[in-house]
Order: sequence, then C-alpha cells, then structure tokens
Amino acid sequence: MPDMIFINYRREDSAGTAGRLHDRLAQVFGRKDIFMDVDQIPPGIDFVAHLNSQVAACKAFLVVIGPHWLNVKNEAGERRLHQPDDFVAIEIAAALARDIRVIPVLVDGAIIPKASELPDSLKPLVRRQAIDLRQAHFGRDSEALIERLREALGDKAGLGRWRVRALASAAAIAALLLIGVGGYVFFGHVVEQGVQRAELKLDKQRKEQEAAANENMAMASEAEHERQAAQQAEAKRQADEAEQQRLAAVKAEQDRQAKAAQEAEAKRQADQAEQQRLAAIKAEQDRQAKAAQEAEAKRQADLQAEQQRQAALAIKAEQDRQAKAAAEAEAKRLEELPQFAYLNGINYLRHGDYDRAIALFSKAASTDPNSDTFYNRGLAYAQKGDYDRAIADYNEAIRLDPKNAVTFCNRGIAKCKINDRSANADIAQARQLDPSGCR
Repeated sequence: MPDMIFINYRREDSAGTAGRLHDRLAQVFGRKDIFMDVDQIPPGIDFVAHLNSQVAACKAFLVVIGPHWLNVKNEAGERRLHQPDDFVAIEIAAALARDIRVIPVLVDGAIIPKASELPDSLKPLVRRQAIDLRQAHFGRDSEALIERLREALGDKAGLGRWRVRALASAAAIAALLLIGVGGYVFFGHVVEQGVQRAELKLDKQRKEQEAAANENMAMASEAEHERQAAQQAEAKRQADEAEQQRLAAVKAEQDRQAKAAQEAEAKRQADQAEQQRLAAIKAEQDRQAKAAQEAEAKRQADLQAEQQRQAALAIKAEQDRQAKAAAEAEAKRLEELPQFAYLNGINYLRHGDYDRAIALFSKAASTDPNSDTFYNRGLAYAQKGDYDRAIADYNEAIRLDPKNAVTFCNRGIAKCKINDRSANADIAQARQLDPSGCR
C-alpha cells in the first residue's frame, strides 16, 4: 500500500490550519503523497469515486477538528455532519471502515465530540487517540504529529537519521585523529631505528641524524598542528553553514507563519465585514417589513374606522329617514284630523298647494260644514281654474251665510270667467252688503 496521507478537514472550520499542515507534511513526505481536497482531483474524474479510491489508498488519515467542526450547518440550519451527502463524514466513515490509522488533530483547544453527538458511522472516532495542534506551538506540535505519522508509515530510518549523521560525523573526526597519531608513532619508530644504525657506524653521524630527526619531528608536529587547525576551520565552516541553513529555515517558517496569520486575519476581517453587511441587509429588511406591517395595520385600522364611520352615518341616516318619515306620517295624521283639517287647509292654500288644501277642506266639511269651509274650498278651485266647482262651493257658502259680501264678490268674479251673465248681480249684491268691498 502506498504511504499516502489523507487530510480531512472542513473549509468553514479549519481551512487555514489544514493548508499550513499540508505544506509542512509535504516538506517531509513529499507533496505527491499528501491528498488534501478537491483541488487535487483531475478534471473529468468522478468526484465520489475518486475520493473513495484516495481513502482506500492512504495509510494514514488525519481528521482536522477545529472549534466549530461539529456545529457547521447547511442552509436549512441542520448539522452538515449528519447529512448523507456530507463528504467530510463520508471520508471519515470510509477510513474508519478500513484498516487505516485514523488520527484526530485537535486545532487550538478543540475537543473530540461525544459519541452521542456523532452519526453512527463516525462513533468509533471517539476511541482514536488524538493529537493537539496549536497555532502558537505549530512547529513543536507538527513535529510530534510527523513522528506519529512516521510510526504509522513504518519509517524507522527517518526516526534515527539525525542520530546516524551525528555518529558518522563523530566517527569521521575520530578516524582522522587516530590516523594522525598513528603516523606520528610510526615516524618516531623509523627515526629511532636510523639513530640506532647511525650509532653503530659513527657517533658523529648518530648526532647529525638525531639533530635531523629532531628537526623532522618539529616539522611533522607543525604540519599536524596545521592539519588539525584546517580540520577545525572546516568543521567550523560546516557548522556555520548548517546554522545559517537552520536560521534560514526558521526565518522561512516564521515568514510562512506570518503570511498564513495575515491571510487568516484578512479572511477573518473579510468574514466579519460580510457578516456585518448581511446583518445590515437583514436589519434593513426587518425595518422595511416592520414598516410595511405598520403601514398595513394603519391602513386596516383606517379602513375599519372608515367602515365604522360609514356604518354610523348609514345608521344615522336611516334613523333620520325613519324619524322624518315618522314625523311626516304624524304630521299627515294630525293634519287630517277633523279638528285640524280646516286650519291646515288654510295653510296649504296660502302656500299654493291647492289640491292638498281642497282635500283638507273636504275633510273638514264632512264633519263640520260651514260657510268658511266651502268659501275657502271655492277659492282653491278658482285658483286651479275650476270655476264651476268654485261657483258650487260659493253657492253652498252663501246658503249657509247669505250676508257674506266677500262670497258674493268672488262668485261674481268666477261667473265672469265663464261668461255667466248673472255675475253682475252677484257683484251688485256684494256692494250692497258691503259698499267698501268688491271693487
């Protein structure tokens, strides 16, 4: 099985930390052996099938769990972890179902959820030993994770590689020192043999050779000293170079961390600005909705008030109409009473309602026939141009009151209208009864 490492994470929870971890692991294990997310899926490949194949091919599976990993929700307000199409849950369940080392990575104080909070397929996750990964101690925590991954991948050489280098360097230095001392002893032995041979020949020659040997020994000692100094200088140069490389690596890591922190802060500020924008939009929508509700409530209240006012007006109008009708009916009833018929007939006669006046005079005449009643009814007939009936009423009035000059005068006038020759006799009789009248 390839030594592939699968990084499972949720973008809304720990995208920055997961990216940083990916870069660190790629430095150690190689980028081609790290699978992180859909950005590494070749175009045109089935998404689900490729994810399943990647999970099946990995030997170590990292579940990056941030503070919000459990409670990330979809648009319906439901936990995404419990949805059947959530790829984070699908990948974890696939890894737990295989013989794969699953390591929960807890980011910045996050904790493993309780089994009761997880879907059934993810409950075994709570029994997997987790490892902390803190932003403030990212270097140290990531090294601990790397050691765990090396154990999972069986990389024993990697664990002891630095020890081998140290022992090799120490062995090299020891070998160099050992070779130098051996050379010195060997050279001394040769000189000693030469001195012995010189002493057998000549004492003078022995002294000269001893002096030459002493000079050679001094020169060899100086050469050894120079060689050791050169070795020390080279060792110091290599140590300085290694330190520079270490410092450069430290600076590069610090720069990367600073850049990641800046990007995370920029994303946080962008997210905060977006949240503020959405909150402002929602507040405006709520305000508009409230204003619309208030306007609609006012319109309904005004409509109801207007309907009530119209109903009240209609009720009052109906009451007024009924009151008027009742008053008119009462007035009509009163005016038709015999005791009031004559007086009401006089009133209608004065106002030119001759038909109504005639009706009332007829009512009065039926109960109390007198000359005034017939006289006034005759006036009403005369005003209408019905002179024959007017003359008939004047005749009845004269019969009841033969001394009324005004009745004779008006009968004479009516007869003149119909060219009755007896008109002059009535006028003459009127003047006889009242010389001041009928002019």
